[in-house]
Amino acid sequence: NPFKERLRKGEVQIGLWLSSTTSYMAEIAATSGYDWLLIDGEHAPNTIQDLYHQLQAVAPYASQPVIRPVEGSKSLIKQVLD
Repeated sequence: NPFKERLRKGEVQIGLWLSSTTSYMAEIAATSGYDWLLIDGEHAPNTIQDLYHQLQAVAPYASQPVIRPVEGSKSLIKQVLD
């Protein structure tokens, strides 16, 4: 994972916080040259399905996705990791 490797090395990374629920916005952000994209599930009205769609939209690009779940419950974390 390039994101984790660069964190380990202490390298500077530029990212973007996404508060949208649409995969279109996620894909646009992924093509904009950011190192990482945080998809916000806590303060944006994202469902698990919205998160999956955004992850699929980001997958072909170099930007590394990070998910912020709505809460830290064990069951929700498992769903996000799936």
